Amino acid sequence: MKDTTNAVQEAVKKVFDGLDVVLGWKPGYDSRHMTPAFIRKAGDIDQMVFNPLCVQNLSGYLVNTLDAGDAEKESRIGICVKGCDSRSVVELIQEGLVARERLHIIGIPCRGVVDMKKLERLRPGLESVEQVTVESDEVIVTTAGNPERFPAEKVLAHKCLQCRYPNPVIYDELIGDPVAARCDKDAPPPVVETLDGLSLEERAGFWSSELDRCIRCYACRNACPLCVCQDNCIAETRSPKWVSQRSGLPEKFLFHLIRTVHLAGRCTECGECMRVCPVGIPVTLLMEKMNHIVKDLFDYEAGIDPELKLPFQGYDPSESGI
Repeated sequence: MKDTTNAVQEAVKKVFDGLDVVLGWKPGYDSRHMTPAFIRKAGDIDQMVFNPLCVQNLSGYLVNTLDAGDAEKESRIGICVKGCDSRSVVELIQEGLVARERLHIIGIPCRGVVDMKKLERLRPGLESVEQVTVESDEVIVTTAGNPERFPAEKVLAHKCLQCRYPNPVIYDELIGDPVAARCDKDAPPPVVETLDGLSLEERAGFWSSELDRCIRCYACRNACPLCVCQDNCIAETRSPKWVSQRSGLPEKFLFHLIRTVHLAGRCTECGECMRVCPVGIPVTLLMEKMNHIVKDLFDYEAGIDPELKLPFQGYDPSESGI
């Protein structure tokens, strides 16, 4: 990934004079973690990296970053995106939350990102990582000069194992060659298909067990690039008061189901909600199921074409699925 890092840095240097800030990734608090980078000075561009540890979807910072800029100046933002990240950018453009002309998008084809929790379970005591490479069915992790191979399905993030859009769907510049998708665009997500095969009682039991672990920290909401109404979230508003602060299973169910419905036709399956959950609830599965329903009813996928109208922002009496 060193070549990709160098290519990203060079791409940013070429356009930096016309931008106010560039969103990318840089090394975090240790070698196993990368962190979002807000590059405002040319001298900081060399801090930028790209590798399979760059897990964060940076599009979630776009709305606040643009709002913080001088409206009269019309600040311009550069942003590095993987395939799933680019879909979130498209969705923000569709909803009028981000102006396309204020963005310079650097697209990076992605073979997948590492779920560090999975890796640490396979390799307890892992303290440092020198290099990570993703091949078609393996992830190669080099520590202390020693490369170790792991099955991709045991190490990659959940979203990557069923990725349909590894290449950015929108960009001003593409870094590297396109890569092949792991799943067919029309196939339902494998885990959703498995859950659909369960009885109603079994599914209820599965979600009751999972959601009962929820601590109502709202990390899933806060990390989601499309949960843009956090300051007026229905989970915390008192006028009207829909969800109490009790911590029982009904309240947990209500919060997650309301959030799922609010993201219907909008979720781009970037996996941020599942990544940040401190108790490991697979909340992304709720969104994947809702997306499958929207696809079946409207033949629509979120975050693919910025010119398309969102399915719930219009009405067409000829819609066959309704």
